Amino acid sequence: MLTSARRTRTTRRVATATLALGLAFGSSAAFGSAADAASKGAIYAPNGMVGVAENIAVQVSGLAGQTITIGLTSGPIATTIQAVVNAQGWASAAWTNTSAGAWTIAGLGSAASTGSTTITVVPMPTYTVALAQQSVQSGVTNNIAGAVVAPIGSLAPTGSVYLATVGGNGITTQPLTGNFGAGTSTVTLPWTPSGAGATPIQASFQPNNGNYTASTSPISQPFVTTARTTVALRWPATMYSGTTTVISAILGAGLPDGSVAFALDGTGISGSIPTVNGVANYQWTPPSSGVHTISVSYTGNPQPNQLSQQSGTNSQVVNIQGPRVADNITVDPPSQPAWSIAAPIVMAQGATVTLAATTTSNTTVLFSEQGPCVINGSVLTTLSPGQCQVTAFTAGNASLTPGSETYTITITAPPKQKQ
Repeated sequence: MLTSARRTRTTRRVATATLALGLAFGSSAAFGSAADAASKGAIYAPNGMVGVAENIAVQVSGLAGQTITIGLTSGPIATTIQAVVNAQGWASAAWTNTSAGAWTIAGLGSAASTGSTTITVVPMPTYTVALAQQSVQSGVTNNIAGAVVAPIGSLAPTGSVYLATVGGNGITTQPLTGNFGAGTSTVTLPWTPSGAGATPIQASFQPNNGNYTASTSPISQPFVTTARTTVALRWPATMYSGTTTVISAILGAGLPDGSVAFALDGTGISGSIPTVNGVANYQWTPPSSGVHTISVSYTGNPQPNQLSQQSGTNSQVVNIQGPRVADNITVDPPSQPAWSIAAPIVMAQGATVTLAATTTSNTTVLFSEQGPCVINGSVLTTLSPGQCQVTAFTAGNASLTPGSETYTITITAPPKQKQ
């Protein structure tokens, strides 16, 4: 189960670990005898983030083995999900929210006695990548590639991308029309430059609803020339060792399709790749950081009435950044000292705590739990003695990978009352 929380206090930090998406999408509460400790009939739904799956827990008596229906509404959006009640009187249902805002979750039909709860779903953060070729021909349409990434979750961003020269001269605005994997949307940005010389450009994502945050790419600086470049390299302005990216070969206007091959510092990194409509893309993971030279060679397909094939080479010096590190998380509940994965956290049965956290990326922190505890909204409630594990995780950003931390909470039984 998931919840989100933000805090402005950043004086304490804890270690980070790489995000295991299974924690986000597959965790479930191990309730067992916890049903005896909690009030009879309730819905526990954590705050969430658009596109990220979470679990909804329902406690209901007298319906063991039966299927119950849960209703979810947010403004005009309404849907239902179903879950089977176990022998201990608990049911758990997976749900992926599709819209940011307030959601009301209620038991329906035989489960109406559970009442309802309201949670908050926050927008998915994004980052934007622009891929520009090293040289573009003046007076000719050149296609710049763009991508908008939702770092976690299963829904690709929707909206448009605005391409402009740095300084505010607009070039084009195009809707996101393609997909690259589950959480990345792509766009083609046509540009017919004039003049000559290095021209810094930047792409900005403009979401068409409140489900995603806006973002802007790093600056690319293609060189505008009046000459036709036989083959040009297209790459993102920032690359990280160990992080998969895309590099492309772009043929000059009017040149026939053929095949290309890429190399790094003179050593081949790809086989022969055919071009389609003057473009060949190669998915590549830079093996090391530092200053390197990427090169491409092109051989055109034979053309009728031509004695020789078209061919050409090009190269580009790039500065590959070091490996992306995990986003740093600080869990700092207002009523407790900052949590540490290496220090004991003890809470009494039936106690509650409001979960709050900050990250280096300044993105929302989500929480999942496992064991005799539940999260409703941003409040963690302990149910019965034992161990509860709470995992905090974050989406990261363009330079930081998603990060996570798992904390173990020891739940103690209340002291026995004297007779």
